[in-house]
Amino acid sequence: MSECTYLPRSATIRMAPHELLANLLHAQGNGLPRAHKDATLLAEAICDGWIAIDDVELPWRPMVAEGLVDELLADEPNCHESEAHRRLKVDARLIALATDASAMLEPEAAASQGRHPLRADLLVWHASGLSETYECGATDGRSILTQLMDGQVRVTVLPFSGLGLPTIRGYAFRLTENPAMPALTVEQGLRAWGQMLASLPNINAPTMRI
Repeated sequence: MSECTYLPRSATIRMAPHELLANLLHAQGNGLPRAHKDATLLAEAICDGWIAIDDVELPWRPMVAEGLVDELLADEPNCHESEAHRRLKVDARLIALATDASAMLEPEAAASQGRHPLRADLLVWHASGLSETYECGATDGRSILTQLMDGQVRVTVLPFSGLGLPTIRGYAFRLTENPAMPALTVEQGLRAWGQMLASLPNINAPTMRI
């Protein structure tokens, strides 16, 4: 798990995006920055006022055994990922369903246009036809911009540094004219968690808080 558990509020980031975004978005599970990532254009867009950043928080986090993580992500393509990254993917699904219980989830799906589209950790379709994406762990700021410009209503990032917190926290990026993510409650989180467990063959899984 990540050694850092500090996530500044979005209001703090808006005051100094050039200084804060790169460290938050590009940090790996060990706290070191991932190479070849850049958040300069995203920071400039926030300063210019056409990209908004909002806090995302589900004020509850379930205790999830490693085996249960594998069951919950059984529909994903087989690939080598860290335990921390896979845990964040579970958190992303939980937030997505807490926000919209009828949403359709597509893991590792194309999230931009063009011949070689970017693939998001999670693509979420709503009944309205709108879609949004979730990125877990180290995320390139340029990827966030591309996804927003290609039609995603929001791109929510769950950094590694939030894994040590008692709640699930991250940031939602959006064009300023797009709607912000609604505030989430413990009750919505519990309902979404039950929905996720009900989709498994064995639903006798723990739902304890930590």
